[in-house]
Amino acid sequence: MEFSPGKAYVFGPYRLNPALRELHSGPERLDLAPRVFDTLLALVARPGEVVEKDELMRVVWPDTVVEENNLNQTVHLLRKVLHDGEDGARYIETVPRRGYRFVADVRALDDDAGGGSEASLAASISSPALGAGRSSSALNSGRFSKLALAAMLVLLAFIGGVVVVQRYSSGADAIRSIAVLPLANLSNDPDQEYFADGMTDELITDLAQVSELKVVSKTSIMQYKDTRKPLPEIGRELGVDAVVEGSVVRSGSRVRITAQLIRAATDRHLWAKTYEGDLRDVLELQSQVAEAITGEVKLILTAQERTRFHSPAHLDPEAYDLYLRGRYFSQQRSETSFHTAIEFYNQSAAKDPNFALAYAGLADCYTLLALWGEGTRRLPDAESNAARALSLDDGLAEAHTSLAAVKVLEWNWTESGKEFQRALALNPNDAQAHQWYGNIFLGPEGRHEEAIAELKRAQNLDPLSPIINSDLGYAYFLAGQYDEAYRQYQKVRASDPSFLLVRYYLAQYYHVRGMYDEELRELAEDFVLSGRPKAAAEIKNLSGPQNRQKLFETMARTRGTMEDDAKTANAGSAVWFLALNQPEKALDAIGTSFQMREPGLIYIAVDPEYASLHSDPRFQEMVRRIGLR
Repeated sequence: MEFSPGKAYVFGPYRLNPALRELHSGPERLDLAPRVFDTLLALVARPGEVVEKDELMRVVWPDTVVEENNLNQTVHLLRKVLHDGEDGARYIETVPRRGYRFVADVRALDDDAGGGSEASLAASISSPALGAGRSSSALNSGRFSKLALAAMLVLLAFIGGVVVVQRYSSGADAIRSIAVLPLANLSNDPDQEYFADGMTDELITDLAQVSELKVVSKTSIMQYKDTRKPLPEIGRELGVDAVVEGSVVRSGSRVRITAQLIRAATDRHLWAKTYEGDLRDVLELQSQVAEAITGEVKLILTAQERTRFHSPAHLDPEAYDLYLRGRYFSQQRSETSFHTAIEFYNQSAAKDPNFALAYAGLADCYTLLALWGEGTRRLPDAESNAARALSLDDGLAEAHTSLAAVKVLEWNWTESGKEFQRALALNPNDAQAHQWYGNIFLGPEGRHEEAIAELKRAQNLDPLSPIINSDLGYAYFLAGQYDEAYRQYQKVRASDPSFLLVRYYLAQYYHVRGMYDEELRELAEDFVLSGRPKAAAEIKNLSGPQNRQKLFETMARTRGTMEDDAKTANAGSAVWFLALNQPEKALDAIGTSFQMREPGLIYIAVDPEYASLHSDPRFQEMVRRIGLR
């Protein structure tokens, strides 16, 4: 069967639209991760045929070498969506040692998704309902048919004219959203990849400061590095009007940046230009590219935005090179990479003590290390570096965001709120600022609707980010919208089964729902993925109702980590003490965390795992002293 963009395909209660990449079950639209949708499409395209596993993997992962387990997991998720059972029953049959076969009847329909099209209007004009009251002979007379046809054509011409006028008067062709695809490294030196990635990052940062323009964040666009996907498909996946493609060539102290602006839906080139200069002036070159793009899309810049584009920025080339190396590692988002990034940022700042971006990078790394488990001991370094960056350039949105996070973890909510507002005013397209504002400020304060709205803004700016999508689920969880939280977590797990944080969030969800076996399964998987097989094995050995009491006691003793050195009870232990119906021990454990000022306590007032303690005076006093009441 050959797919046509004008067709939809029906099997069972499902309707598949390849052009819109949508699957419906009746009126309900089912959300599928891109790889899951591609797998379904590949199978439905050849109903009744065996599609070999190797062929499926080439189709679904054209630019990536993957293991067979990835395909098995994807088919498993697809079967869940289709309610098809583990081994396939109505739709997908497993052919042992070969592949899969789509066994349901598939039929093609004319796509009626464009119900407002001129063709649809013509059909409605000529429908029998509109002919009610006329004689059969009149309807069948050639004279009436000709008159009706002429009238219909006139009406369609009028409708077409109205559509055209409305389209252009409403600015339907305007470009208000852009994705900067990873700039290609044409330096003939693989070691310069960090430089090309850094140039991409800087161009995104420059464009993101334009308030009228939505700019997709780097996390999402880096997934298209070296991709061969068609631009219309990329534009659709990222939800943007246009994309920027380009390349970077660096030779010694000289840099050449080539950029082109392309309308995503039509793959039509709108503008292209090459910029060349000294490495010292590379930020100025980036600003020229960004300003040219805003000019091409006819945006009106504010005075502040124009000033930032025209501000001269001369750099020590070596300091900037070290900064880009630091940024490259900090974007990898692991404790090890943060420490490597810190080394490069410190070297950059030593080369040029007035280089604000180096201090902002240090502030971000220390803040993230505090949030990722190294605790409040990292906060003084984060705060001092953010303050240093802001003393050199008060307009650095990233430094304001980092300082805002520090203030939250210091329980200084008033100052944190001011810093977040300043960061968002400077860079309304900073996905991380929206994410952190919603996740670590608004959510803990119980402002759930606002928190969800901020995280949806972050998701809109960085749609493929697993951390943002997971945090949106957590915002729903804190708001008591458990079904929404679960759906969001499942989307993340479907798109990235190895993403650790969503496993932890799912475990919390199952705990609150009393689904302890499911919770322990997620915790065990978390431990496997994080390289702690011994802890995972111990959980599996103690799973089941018959071992539940012993398991809860072990988890309480080890703070839920199953690690031998975790003997001090804290807020992580409190959850398990409550499961054992030991509220006093739970309060003692939270009190230990309070004395240590652990970062996780910012959620104490809204985390439903602690709901049974909310009326206790000791608990209320700790909440008050954290500043949440």
